[in-house]
Amino acid sequence: MADEALCFDMYGTLCDVSSVADAIERELDIPGGLAADVDALWRSKQIEYAYHRGAMDRYEPFDVVTRDALGYALDYYGLDVAATDALLSAYDDLDPYPDVLDALDRLTDERDAVVFSNGTPAMLDRLAANAGIDARVDGLVSADDAGALKPDPAVYEHVASELDRPLPACRLVSSNGWDVAGASAAGMATAWVNRDNDPAERVGGDADVVVEDLVALADVL
Repeated sequence: MADEALCFDMYGTLCDVSSVADAIERELDIPGGLAADVDALWRSKQIEYAYHRGAMDRYEPFDVVTRDALGYALDYYGLDVAATDALLSAYDDLDPYPDVLDALDRLTDERDAVVFSNGTPAMLDRLAANAGIDARVDGLVSADDAGALKPDPAVYEHVASELDRPLPACRLVSSNGWDVAGASAAGMATAWVNRDNDPAERVGGDADVVVEDLVALADVL
């Protein structure tokens, strides 16, 4: 497996999207429990809108999808939309999971490795730099350059093209089961970092490797 290129999902895999809840609580001056609910709905709608736009063939970059999802969450809870820009900027400072940086050092020592995400190039540049990830990978590959969002097969084909490898020689590393299913269905090797011990998705495209965190993945690979 040492000759594989590793393609690490960013949001929910390398960086904890729930860490934005602190910014929600602070900017909106609301209780922590409500902030967590807003954060969860924001993330849910972010993924849902990516699916919907793909199904409707109405592509928008991930920063637009993220803004729209936040707008829905704020409206749902009757909260002040004036905080939108401040909350969006919190996506530039998501916390990396505790296992990530050391595990990346191990996993990328003898392999080509990139961040591979729905995030736009600007989003990925800022977050990777702030989280200390940029120096540990060979590049950042954005779905935006394919004009589609995961789990569209074109996005997985795009990262293989960027790496100048066939899809089976590229391994997606993701904590998102739907992402793993999409990559596997497209013909990509996969590793599911199942941090929350979730059941597998029922849409086909099973993971080749299932681990609880990136440290365990480094042990396997």
